[in-house]
Amino acid sequence: MDRIYPLSEAAFFDELFHYIEEIGARPLLEGLDPKDREAPLYPFIQFVLMTIMRCVGGVESMLATREVLLTDEALMGLLGFNAAQVRQGGNDRGLSRRTKPVAIRGALSYETVSDNLVKVGPEKLSAMFNGAIRCLARQGVFPKRIDASLDATDDEATPTYKTDAGGDVPSVTREKRPDVRANKHARKVKVTVFGWKIWIVFEPVSKTPLAMKIDGINVADNEHAYEVLAQARANVEGHASIRSVALDRGFLDGKLLSRIDEEAGAILYIPAKSNLTITADAREIARRTQALFVQGKPLDGATYAERVERVTHGSGKKAWVEERKTTVVRIRDLPCDWWTPQGSTSAANSKCFQPKLLNATVVLQWDGAPKDAEKEVVILDTDPSTDAFAGFDAYDDRSLIENTCNREAKESWFLEHHPKRSEAGMRAHAYFVFTCMALVTAFRLHQQAAEEAESRGEETGIGRFRRQLEARNRDKVVVFCGEHFGVFRNYEVFLLVGVPVRERAMMGESAETVLARCRARTPNTS
Repeated sequence: MDRIYPLSEAAFFDELFHYIEEIGARPLLEGLDPKDREAPLYPFIQFVLMTIMRCVGGVESMLATREVLLTDEALMGLLGFNAAQVRQGGNDRGLSRRTKPVAIRGALSYETVSDNLVKVGPEKLSAMFNGAIRCLARQGVFPKRIDASLDATDDEATPTYKTDAGGDVPSVTREKRPDVRANKHARKVKVTVFGWKIWIVFEPVSKTPLAMKIDGINVADNEHAYEVLAQARANVEGHASIRSVALDRGFLDGKLLSRIDEEAGAILYIPAKSNLTITADAREIARRTQALFVQGKPLDGATYAERVERVTHGSGKKAWVEERKTTVVRIRDLPCDWWTPQGSTSAANSKCFQPKLLNATVVLQWDGAPKDAEKEVVILDTDPSTDAFAGFDAYDDRSLIENTCNREAKESWFLEHHPKRSEAGMRAHAYFVFTCMALVTAFRLHQQAAEEAESRGEETGIGRFRRQLEARNRDKVVVFCGEHFGVFRNYEVFLLVGVPVRERAMMGESAETVLARCRARTPNTS
């Protein structure tokens, strides 16, 4: 015997795939099949599940999947391949061109997965993602009232990528600071960035993307903002509602913000740009409010507030506490002449023009670091709350989409490591990454809730699945001998190698009965 592996433990992907089927998302994965293959060797669902394994497993590239996934007998067994197929390959294709034989060929090649994955069209990929979010909404994964964030992140590529239309890869020239850690104030330089842009609506409590949209990197942020927000509302409709949306400066467009405010009915939080009149007015009022507060006098329509956060550094006797003070001034009913359905127009000069009244939060000091004059952050919002920190806290939470979604997708899920150097490869990988992020997050929450319920003695679906899996594989091992393998009960292995098992012998079990049960011929001992 060369190797013996136990089959008694339920693997992570066993439970994940069971969860996907339990919430009704399995048909979404099966629906990705473009149905354009003649006499296919493999079911398309195998490529889909393989891609999920790659994304969830954090495999950096398609090339690395061979060593990590395609040659793993246990993982490939989940996709329907047996041990012989993993070791020898599912077919003989490519053997004649191979100059150096390998110990394990793998169930199939990673090029086969990539070539088939890029055939999935954008409509099917979008249906998979949106359908998965609807499945999670039915499970109650999201809060009833969602305070969402909306952002756009780059998915960079190179000029050599192949586009759907056969043209040039989208590009944009920007001023970026060089990546010089020793000098954070290095002068910005102009660089050309190639690739695409992904719009994301993010739910920060469950840390789940609710909707996404892909377009060229040269498209303005506000171009697809309302579309992706409307898709997010549709994905959670009937189970949750989007109460508020926090956005970055790139979405500062009066026409867009007015449409979200009126049609979506969501509370908005967005920082203002320094060159706006409303920004200068808010900063001037904030400084007057601060001066009057020192004298013990209030300013009508403005509220000065301070908050001290205590942060502990170190541990034991060397521990020390740092106090970080944040100071804000919240101004109510500040007129804004560009927040209209038409945007900034000459109608604002009319005597009958009614400007939009907004709240503005001016951050005079953020975590102990005072802002320079004329550089204070000004956050505009439509929140009716009287809390002075309402706008500040809502916008501060927006950083979660950058750290736990965009950065996480690029650093841990390898968003920009596409299976093919093409627009189709980028698109397929992006949809799979964010779909898997949503499913795995919900799955872990489901696991945690199930374990807590089981500890209270309650019956759960995943608990039943674990028991079924354990019963199916209890006391079983897979034995490898050269090019052959077999699955046996552990006592059967001992009987076959000539070791008596007294309990089984009393029940009439022997090497001959095991061979007969396996429909194998009894070896000739003469």
